Amino acid sequence: MAPEERQVQIVEAAAKLFAEKGFDGTSIDDIAKACNVAPGLIYHYFDSKVEILKSLIKQKAFLPQMAEILKAPPKATVEETLTELACAIWEMLEERRELALMMHGEMQRNPEVTKVIGEVIRVGIRLLSKYLNAQKSEGKLRPDLDTEVFVRTFWGALFESFFAHHKLSPFVRRISPKRLVQGVVRLLLYGAINPNQSEPKGESER
Repeated sequence: MAPEERQVQIVEAAAKLFAEKGFDGTSIDDIAKACNVAPGLIYHYFDSKVEILKSLIKQKAFLPQMAEILKAPPKATVEETLTELACAIWEMLEERRELALMMHGEMQRNPEVTKVIGEVIRVGIRLLSKYLNAQKSEGKLRPDLDTEVFVRTFWGALFESFFAHHKLSPFVRRISPKRLVQGVVRLLLYGAINPNQSEPKGESER
């Protein structure tokens, strides 16, 4: 097997085991067994299990697709662009559902996993912030919009909605992904207040 093919095999085997047993519950020996190779061969390609995780995240990362979406054709509205982005993020999570759900749990107890995923999310935040700041400069968004808060809320709402959709469904009625995604985008862009409703007396003085 060519080196590139072997690396892909190792990462794919690790991804399946991580989803089934968790990151901490998976050993290099487990990965080697799944690949039908000696553990030493795994170390020939990766220094540690964390390096395998980094390679996995890099291979499955959404960043190139995200950058492409945020180029935003001239006629695309901010709502259309953010909705397309949110749908693509949801689809990416759905394709690797078990792995994504495992990572969500591991992030709460494993700092190594948190660091690897955090680095990817940081780049994503930077890309989206750059897009929103450009839209603000063009007058398409409020001049006082805090884009950093917007972006963090956007990411958080999508990820937590995804995890709740799969983890809380026995207790909370599911909402279709399309409705969730569109609702998150519209809520962040337009808020909940009726713009035609006059401001209550004294509200502006609070």
